[in-house]
Amino acid sequence: MGKRGPQPVDMRLLNLWDSKFHKAFRSLRDGIPTKPKPPSGFTAKELQSFIAQLKRMEPECYWLTTRRLAVEMGKSLNLRRPPLEMDRTWAEQERDDEVRSLQWELNPPDIEAQERRRKVWDDLVTADSVAALRKACGRWARLPDVRRAGTLAFPKRIMENAAKFLALKQNARFPRSTYGDDSRIDYLARGMAGALVGKSPITGVERLRNMKHTQGGPLWVAREGNRVLPENEQYCGCWRCRTDVLSNVSKLAQTGYENALRYFIELSATTKVPVDWIRKRKKL
Repeated sequence: MGKRGPQPVDMRLLNLWDSKFHKAFRSLRDGIPTKPKPPSGFTAKELQSFIAQLKRMEPECYWLTTRRLAVEMGKSLNLRRPPLEMDRTWAEQERDDEVRSLQWELNPPDIEAQERRRKVWDDLVTADSVAALRKACGRWARLPDVRRAGTLAFPKRIMENAAKFLALKQNARFPRSTYGDDSRIDYLARGMAGALVGKSPITGVERLRNMKHTQGGPLWVAREGNRVLPENEQYCGCWRCRTDVLSNVSKLAQTGYENALRYFIELSATTKVPVDWIRKRKKL
């Protein structure tokens, strides 16, 4: 007989699915990844060069370069520690987001294409039956960039959990304000994360919404292997905190997005990733 009472939730897996669905929903709605899209004065040649260099960059290199940049901007980080699996996942997603963001700027979609994908998002949010949900997910799956990026799994996962997804939107806490679209993305991403870790969507919403991000929190990183981290190097490992701390390059550099990205690319050229970091990933 199993243990009575509420069962524990795998917060790392919950955090991972929350991150993936948040990005998928933002990409569906906006046609761009979750990275902020600051105004840019990059030339077409610069954009092409940055895109090519980022595509060649291993996740370990992206992660270490980001940490080097943070250190140069005054943050205390241990540059010798190898990345954890969640660090590699984060770096790969951030690198790919940066590439898509620059590609979007190089070849922005026309207004009609943007309106069509926005309509798919609106239909997904307002779907009140399995048939309506299937129609919205089918149109989502047929978007050219979704097929190219191999992200067909997201509409498929929603249909596999159609009843839970529809019930999630009927909950009294579902954001219904005209100006609450970002909150709807947060809510639905957290709910789908709950469903995919074998819990109820509401459990996913509540656990992630109320999760502690300070010392003692479920994803607080206080040690790496056998080494206890100094207090000033400890951090919350959730994707939202890590994105705020490590990927907001414009805040780190305080010199604007353009100069920060140019410097990041320059730093990457001198970033030496230990061979054993790459070997470890390939063994996983």
